[in-house]
Amino acid sequence: WQKPTPKAPRHSQQSMIIVPRSTSGVNVMRPLSVFGGYDSPGGHAEVDLVNVRVPKENILVGEGMGFAIAQGRLGPGRIHHCMRLIGMAQRSLELMCDRVSKRVAFGRAIADFSSIRQDVALSKCEIEQARLLTLSTADMMDKAGNKGAKDLIAMIKIVAPNMTQRVVDRAIQSFGGMGLSSDTPLANYFAWARVIRLADGPDEVHMYQLGKNIIKALANEEEKVLN
Repeated sequence: WQKPTPKAPRHSQQSMIIVPRSTSGVNVMRPLSVFGGYDSPGGHAEVDLVNVRVPKENILVGEGMGFAIAQGRLGPGRIHHCMRLIGMAQRSLELMCDRVSKRVAFGRAIADFSSIRQDVALSKCEIEQARLLTLSTADMMDKAGNKGAKDLIAMIKIVAPNMTQRVVDRAIQSFGGMGLSSDTPLANYFAWARVIRLADGPDEVHMYQLGKNIIKALANEEEKVLN
């Protein structure tokens, strides 16, 4: 990713360039852990580039097309993230229900406690809300394209990871100390949900732009009514 044409229009300044790992001057310093876990060799790494040169043919699509390439994958990528997150939340709810039905405290299954039932009920509500918003977003993307669905994409990118974090957190609580271990997938789900609140744009950026778009749209509608 490079900015070879800084004087071009803002969205035409960046280019994407393929740099093979074997290229002279490319030094992979170390793999980076995420919440203490490593995904090497396929995860993120710290890379030092020293006087790296590649042929001009390594530019993807064309000079100045970097932003367009990124945007072309971000819309579908964000909704795919959200689909996976909803699956994680659903699996967490299933694990929680199984656990609370078997775990006994004070002489009875903890599924009988009202606080546990509230956690289960709220989790189910939040999962279905996110699922329906994701389906609505996918429908709009099919009908109006990524640009026409940009507000819905922002909404689901905000909603799904935060929802999954809450549901997984409740499931972890129901498992006690076991929920923090690798004996269940819950700790991994929680870490992944937290990562997606930053990946492909942090919550704050999506909320900032979404709020701006909503204010503009609704203020214009109100002005039409008043006139």
